[in-house]
Amino acid sequence: MFRKVSANHPLVYFFLAFITMAGLSYINFLPGMVNALAGSIGFSDAQAGQLVALNGYGGLLGSTVAIFLVRRMPWQSAMYTFLALLAVVDIGTLWIETYSVMLGWRFLAGLFGGLCVGIGFSVLARLNNADRAFGTLLLIQFSLGAVVIYLLPALETLLSAYAVFYVMAGFALLSLIMMLFLPSLASERKPVKQSLLLTELNGNAVLLMLAITAYQLAASAIWTYVGRIGLGAGISTDNVSLYIAITGLLGLLGAMLPVISGNRFGRLSWVLAGVALSSISALLLSVSPLTPLLYVTSMTLLFFSWPAVQSYLLAVTADMDVTGRLSALAAVVSSVGLATGPLLASGLLDNGNFSVMLYACALVFFSCLFLLFKPVQAQERTKTGVLPPHYQPNTKDPI
Repeated sequence: MFRKVSANHPLVYFFLAFITMAGLSYINFLPGMVNALAGSIGFSDAQAGQLVALNGYGGLLGSTVAIFLVRRMPWQSAMYTFLALLAVVDIGTLWIETYSVMLGWRFLAGLFGGLCVGIGFSVLARLNNADRAFGTLLLIQFSLGAVVIYLLPALETLLSAYAVFYVMAGFALLSLIMMLFLPSLASERKPVKQSLLLTELNGNAVLLMLAITAYQLAASAIWTYVGRIGLGAGISTDNVSLYIAITGLLGLLGAMLPVISGNRFGRLSWVLAGVALSSISALLLSVSPLTPLLYVTSMTLLFFSWPAVQSYLLAVTADMDVTGRLSALAAVVSSVGLATGPLLASGLLDNGNFSVMLYACALVFFSCLFLLFKPVQAQERTKTGVLPPHYQPNTKDPI
């Protein structure tokens, strides 16, 4: 009834990226979700932040469990199950009014969503072009995030204050439909230099996981409060929403870099430039007085850099371990950063003053330069056939 798409078809990259995004889609429009929870739904600002954080830690648990599932059960059966459960939980949120019940309910949503994300990462990592796969994922995340943030006020008027949860459930249901057209994708990538990548680069893998965690932590901290920063600078609510939506769309250029260029020109220079621009973005937001021009410029730099840096780092992860398990681990550490960023930011606020938080984020971005340099450089040398001097090839290596 449903015609399967061939394994190398561009639609496979799009469908898989969309399905992976749907697991924790709220992250793409986090300010809109926080505004809804702390606005018409009736929770306080602190409660809204705690609900978002617990949703994120549920995702962390789900992504962790996915590491052990990816090689023990068919990924498609698991994805069908968890997407359906996620849609049910998101829709069920509409009838929950008690804060304590909502905490547990959103943690459950995060659990099912994290399972989808972890499994999705492992499958994306097994596609032939990892740069295109993860670039497509970030492209979808930023484009849909900008569109949803722009449309949420109208959707809330049309539906209710819970419109954001309708959107999240809709993404899960649409993902179920996309699953029907995907091939099995059992193991499409050949295990190139597997023994080298799994033994010689263990230390580099740790550094790379730390870099992904740190970058996501700083970026999500700014992302959580970027709307409040604009309001604190005297920019109107309507203009803040418009600026976030527009700069989010401009950030699609960063997401398109890995999709268009892939690994043809190397990854190291792109990643270093992106992290440096992210650090500059945090510093620009701390300038007082913050003008609309500085506000828009800083967000443009961050939203351009964020998808490019993450997709390239995830592509490096995919090349380090062709089984996909390291990519599932990357989903876990990414969730750690995304869930911890808002908590860190909230702890560094000082009566509406965001300067300390922004300086801390700039410092975290700067530390990423040292964490990622060695693993990305080593992976590029391996790709080009320049092996580490201590590497001794053996006959078991399929090279």
